[in-house]
Amino acid sequence: MKEGMHILLQIRDAGVTDKCQPFVDLKEQISEWVNNGKAWDGTIEFAEYGRYAVISLPKSANVYASLAFKRSRRI
Repeated sequence: MKEGMHILLQIRDAGVTDKCQPFVDLKEQISEWVNNGKAWDGTIEFAEYGRYAVISLPKSANVYASLAFKRSRRI
């Protein structure tokens, strides 16, 4: 649970409002992970901010959850 809160705080500290849909989607995914313990790896696009988040929510208690907030490439 603490890891999920830490991830959400990191995104907010990066300037993302907690009202935007990608933040809400991330929060829902973390809540589901906390509630059911199922591992999840994926990305969530924060197009409004020109970034995307690469998230890893592990099943193992020995592995930490992680998030990389990356700048989107323009092609």
